[in-house]
Amino acid sequence: MTISMPQRINTLINFLNEVKLEIIAFLVALCVPIIPGLMVIGLLIFADTFTGIWKSVKGKGWDSWKSKIMKEGILEKIIMYPLALLIGSGCEYIFPEIPFIKSSIFLLMCIEIKSLVENFNEILGINLFIYIKTFILKGRREVINEMLKSKEDEGK
Repeated sequence: MTISMPQRINTLINFLNEVKLEIIAFLVALCVPIIPGLMVIGLLIFADTFTGIWKSVKGKGWDSWKSKIMKEGILEKIIMYPLALLIGSGCEYIFPEIPFIKSSIFLLMCIEIKSLVENFNEILGINLFIYIKTFILKGRREVINEMLKSKEDEGK
């Protein structure tokens, strides 16, 4: 006895209706460990997008800003970053002793922060990385001295 295609589709739909709660619970359980990371990464993507638009407009005016190019970049990040975190979550489930999720979040944060630093370097003409490094290694006073030194160098 052969089953027709519409009957197969109906059987599949009935099966999915019966197990949809289990599927939803599985997807939620899969995403719960990465939600805080997604929130942080989302904030950094927003900041990077904002500074990218600012950089584009400041450099070449409003005519240079193309929403199509921006949409493609953001769409890639919105799809690929959570996918990377989900893969990390799956790897962490298999190898619980290795912190794949935290490592993935750290790596994605580094990518976005690097992009933000590059944007601020173009917008403000200062290299934030130097100031951040100086602050971490030497403290607040040295950052102020570094800023004053760079202002003096600009004046010469």
